[in-house]
Amino acid sequence: MKDKINLVQYEDLTPDLQLIADAFDMNIVHSMLRELSGMYLYIPNLSRLESFILRYLQENINRPVKQVALELGVSAQYLWKLKREKLNKKIQYEKRQKK
Repeated sequence: MKDKINLVQYEDLTPDLQLIADAFDMNIVHSMLRELSGMYLYIPNLSRLESFILRYLQENINRPVKQVALELGVSAQYLWKLKREKLNKKIQYEKRQKK
């Protein structure tokens, strides 16, 4: 018997799934329906991936923060805030280790 999911056509899709089909193809949509049915997915902006932002900043440590911020589509203030928070967490961790 043929997999029913393979019978789903572009016109049958919700607008969100049509976006995915447009960006990739129907095979990806069929796989998603097969493997992820019923799930709600949130795809964040790059700026919400803090660990990536911090790693990118670290890898580009010799470049101006404003230039890195522009490349990432975030503000320089946001990058400074993330760096400050990371430094504070590191200091707190080191204090706990000394106890």
